[in-house]
Amino acid sequence: MWRLTTLVVLAAAATAVGGAASDLPAEAVAIYDDRVTFTLPDGWTEIPPGNLEELTMRVAEATGGRSAEYYQHGYYPPTFADDPWLPHVLVQIRESGRLPYGRFLGFDTGALDDEGPDGLPPLILDVAVDRLKFDTERMCLRLEHTLDLRFKGRVRILTASFLTERGVVAFHFADRERRIDESRPIFDNLVAGVTLAPEIAYRPRLTDRWPGLYFFAAAALMAVLLILTILRQRRRP
Repeated sequence: MWRLTTLVVLAAAATAVGGAASDLPAEAVAIYDDRVTFTLPDGWTEIPPGNLEELTMRVAEATGGRSAEYYQHGYYPPTFADDPWLPHVLVQIRESGRLPYGRFLGFDTGALDDEGPDGLPPLILDVAVDRLKFDTERMCLRLEHTLDLRFKGRVRILTASFLTERGVVAFHFADRERRIDESRPIFDNLVAGVTLAPEIAYRPRLTDRWPGLYFFAAAALMAVLLILTILRQRRRP
């Protein structure tokens, strides 16, 4: 998780998104072959695909080719030109396989005051997790953390990662810390309007809460069968 959120900011800090943007209506936006829909505020436009590809290359360069994160979509407001790359929303779709939600239940920690890991990239002076919570109703992991960037100052990152039957659909929102209280409702409204199509919508299973249930059930069954076998052998003359 640390690596992913750090790379999101590295991508934004490494290059200013420019070029002509495609017009995007204020009504619901459909992505992922219409499997995910959400609503953008008035005037927000889509980052051209070419610029998203550039972000991926910049991240690879910043990490020496060790990591590359792909963002399928990105959006920014009319005021984007006033502040070279803030605010913005990056959308990441990962079909890396279904994840059991039980592993995230311990993340309901609310407000935090936690420092980031050692060995931060050169562009990041400091990083701290401010909030981490898993929403069991929407099967969404909410993360909030602050980064101190060498050339940009303090930036707040808000992330909402929705579990799906195929993996994760994550929305990353970035803005300057000093105005995050003003811009937070933009992201909260976007997240509140996210809808997943039934074919990918997460369907909780009993074994999700206890990921090792299959193993223990199989072990218990084998033990029972072994005991029954022993008892039958003892009953034979």
